[in-house]
Amino acid sequence: MKHSILLFVSVLALAASVPASGYTLNRVSVHDPSVVWVPNSQFYYIFGSHRATARSKDMMNWSAVNSLWGTVNSAGTTVSNVANEKAFVTNMTKTVTVGGEERELKFDAQAWSAAYGDYSVNGNMWAPDVIYNPVLQLWCMYLSINGPHWNSSIILLTSKNIAGPYVYQAPVVISGFNVAGAPASLNYKNTDLELAIGTQNSLPGRYNTGSNWGRRWPHCIDPCVFYDEDGRLWMSYGSWSGGIWMLELDENTGLRDYDVKYPSTGGSTDGVTSDPYFGKKVAGGYYVSGEASYIEHIGDYYFLFVTYGGLEQKGGYQMRVFRSRKPDGPYVDAQGKNAIFQNYALNFGPGADTRGVNIFGAYGKWGDMIATDGERAQGHNSIIAAEDGRTYLIYHSRFQNGGEGHQVRVHQVFQNQNGWLVAAPFEYTGEKVKSADIATTQQVATPLIAGTYQLLIHKYGLDHANKELATPEEIILHADGTISGSRTGTWSIAEEGTSYVNIKIGTTVYKGVMVEQTMEPSQTKKTVAFTALANSGVTVWGYRTGDDLTGISGVAMKSQQTRKETMFDLQGRRVGEPGRRGVYIVNGKKVIR
Repeated sequence: MKHSILLFVSVLALAASVPASGYTLNRVSVHDPSVVWVPNSQFYYIFGSHRATARSKDMMNWSAVNSLWGTVNSAGTTVSNVANEKAFVTNMTKTVTVGGEERELKFDAQAWSAAYGDYSVNGNMWAPDVIYNPVLQLWCMYLSINGPHWNSSIILLTSKNIAGPYVYQAPVVISGFNVAGAPASLNYKNTDLELAIGTQNSLPGRYNTGSNWGRRWPHCIDPCVFYDEDGRLWMSYGSWSGGIWMLELDENTGLRDYDVKYPSTGGSTDGVTSDPYFGKKVAGGYYVSGEASYIEHIGDYYFLFVTYGGLEQKGGYQMRVFRSRKPDGPYVDAQGKNAIFQNYALNFGPGADTRGVNIFGAYGKWGDMIATDGERAQGHNSIIAAEDGRTYLIYHSRFQNGGEGHQVRVHQVFQNQNGWLVAAPFEYTGEKVKSADIATTQQVATPLIAGTYQLLIHKYGLDHANKELATPEEIILHADGTISGSRTGTWSIAEEGTSYVNIKIGTTVYKGVMVEQTMEPSQTKKTVAFTALANSGVTVWGYRTGDDLTGISGVAMKSQQTRKETMFDLQGRRVGEPGRRGVYIVNGKKVIR
């Protein structure tokens, strides 16, 4: 299921690898973009809500793609381009194995979501995640079919081709049975509940929450499916309501593994953390905001992204990050706070709970952009440690003056000295630095760091209702390691022969990286930039203003490279040899370093 690629990093190669001047950016609007790599075509695909799909070879130029639904007719032939209203009615996988016994499985996802009548499937196909399953040798799409009162389901569809047609196979998990006032059709007998927990004479009391379903139990939307380091298949899911949950899937079917059992822990309370049907809670709860979970293994950790707040321009949408040594948690932030809430708390906006690393939030007038171009309500991201040795964060963003219009944005992501993720301050435009380079080379020579900078502090608690933004301040990084200007402090190279930096603002130390980037939205202007994180979870960005630095850092790196035989850099410090790292790629989806 995995194969290994050995990467060799040389200082000489880095010296020659400066971004080409001039590039193109072709934008697309894909809400809730989930990324997948297609090896044969060398394309990255992103799949989003309501059949929005796009692809790119360079993470910069995206083009829309038609993705199709299909069904299988009585002759066993796949019929493509099936209407939304007919695509999710009849599941093609008719049986599953439970405890060695073959059991019947039947679920009409369309009828379940449409039970209340006031419903259209056309606006309720949300947040698919696509992964290649090497056992099935099929592309597997996990899709939310949403209803208005938690009566939603996550279903599996499969296709031989990345763009479809995708055929509905079976449900994976279902929510909303026995909500107060629900139609009779929302009966647990019409779901797979009994396949998971055994035959029941009546619905277990822990699910009899009436109209309070959302305080205790998950809303079955927003799937993220991934292979762990041992080749096991998992799905995280959920939105607001009862939190983010996780189920182990069967690698041989792509469906829920019905033989994996989960205890009932706190199941009769809103503080439930494990349930025989819904699995294991890993974040949120008590109707605290949080949706769009996405998990990727990077370095030594599994990183969990959750987007807090409402998705609207003024809704407070913002990505937060947690990590764990294990795929199913516990997930904690840089402060050591668990991603699971113990009671209700407002977690976005002024005075809110500050749980979760704030990788970045709303900002404007950054680089050469004007204030009205500023991004806000960024979220529902995916992230991929890619085959090319870089890590990319892909998300949709709204804009300060753009209403509810949205577009996809991509930023390169690095790990700081503590292994936490920090996002590059400007969007990705073909920069050559790879993830492994940060720990093995100094990307920006020390004499180029001193200068005047714009500093952006991504603080918690922005007043989103009034469209508050993080705004830049001017500081000066002096050659003697001090910082002056609107903020004072110190800066230093954190480790010799690396791109790690420490930025101390007041009494707070931010640990991060220093790299060269193209200043957004310029197509040619290069600058020195840093991104760094404090233990509080606050991120800072900075970029050097003034002269165009195009090519200067490349020259500095070349000067460093010419002294390789003496093993010293420009400051007379010993340079460590570049490391040799293994990269493992799970077919079609994740790169594990």
